[in-house]
Amino acid sequence: MSLLAAATLDDVLEATPQPVKDAAAARTAADRRAHVRLTGAELEWLRQVRLKNGPSVTLVDLSRGGALIDARVQMRPGSSMTLEISGHSSLIELASQVLRCQLSQIGSGATIYRGACMFTEPLLIEDVLRPPSLPEAQPGRVPAGAAAGLSVAAWQKIVVRYRDGGMLKGYTLDFHQSRDHFSLWPSVNATRSERVIVPLARLKALFFVKDFAGNPARATAPARVDESAAGRRIEVTFLDREVVRGRTLSYRPDGSGFFLTPSDTSGNNQRVFVVTAAVRHVRFP
Repeated sequence: MSLLAAATLDDVLEATPQPVKDAAAARTAADRRAHVRLTGAELEWLRQVRLKNGPSVTLVDLSRGGALIDARVQMRPGSSMTLEISGHSSLIELASQVLRCQLSQIGSGATIYRGACMFTEPLLIEDVLRPPSLPEAQPGRVPAGAAAGLSVAAWQKIVVRYRDGGMLKGYTLDFHQSRDHFSLWPSVNATRSERVIVPLARLKALFFVKDFAGNPARATAPARVDESAAGRRIEVTFLDREVVRGRTLSYRPDGSGFFLTPSDTSGNNQRVFVVTAAVRHVRFP
């Protein structure tokens, strides 16, 4: 893929004015060129990089302070996002702020944007050169994650909601919106014989949650809304009249579904995969 822009992450960071709050920050700004910069090809274990609540992206380079990425979606400067870097045996989440985004490529049916993001906390390069190893399994059992070559950090807690009102709770490793089914496990130490294959065709939505129990008292607490979150505002009304609101980076009316980040960041839902066939209508406030 031919790119029109070839700036490195450090070029972008140095060209972006940032307030220097103290002497330590000033030294950090002066030392950026000394930081090791890694390309995706140098991370042999790397399998996927994506926005946590959105699509996959391409890693241009990575350093202690941030990353330079190419994406098919435009990233709003000043917005917050989380970058997920995953491989066979690790999943690293990096809270970031978008510093700059510019058009990188047009043509061949694709528009590519190049964005520079700064990490909230400095990254230890050793963490990505030598990703954390898998935890030991319980005696007599082989965790499904180990069999799949992934760490416990790769498990995702989900609540599966069916269009007929049914519900399942469990863990998944292999959900992807391009596939027509995924595996659901009752625990991270479950055997393969205990997993359930869930087809998307019958579903209403998947809720990626912090906790299975939720918080019954949450309904009376005020919502916390992150106005700096990336993505387009969206309001989805399901066939059963339930309404969810949030932001999306991947909405396509002709797709099988799309991810939505709930507006209320204090709730139990971290993100929602909406199945298009279960939607009555969509509105963009």
